[in-house]
Amino acid sequence: MGIPRPYARRIKYDKFIGTRQVMTLDEQTFHDYLTDQNVALVMFYNPQCPECQRHKPHFVKAAKTTSKENRRAYAAVNCAAEPDLCNAQNAFPDMLPLMKLYARGKFLSNHAKTLDYREIKELVEETPFFPAKVREQ
Repeated sequence: MGIPRPYARRIKYDKFIGTRQVMTLDEQTFHDYLTDQNVALVMFYNPQCPECQRHKPHFVKAAKTTSKENRRAYAAVNCAAEPDLCNAQNAFPDMLPLMKLYARGKFLSNHAKTLDYREIKELVEETPFFPAKVREQ
């Protein structure tokens, strides 16, 4: 039996990104979801941003083709809907799309919008992580 994930019922796939492999995060789910993943790449975007629309297919293809072993995940934050979260994460409108890499909820690095799906996939699959601590019962 796994650890209960109270955020799990509130989290849905991101409709702008359009695949069930990419979850949408908001202020209530952001930290819990990222802490639960060994590695997660988050795309901060605005659906009206032309560069975000051009980047989306690469992000989708990477999410669909990345090995899901070891809790490697993709997520997205709509900065038009979550401006406070985006500001807190230093994802400002003139920087979008912006990808941020996390391991067990800890920020590792920013990545520019010039990556293609192969680079995105490799980034997520090759990032080392520390496994979750086992809780004693």
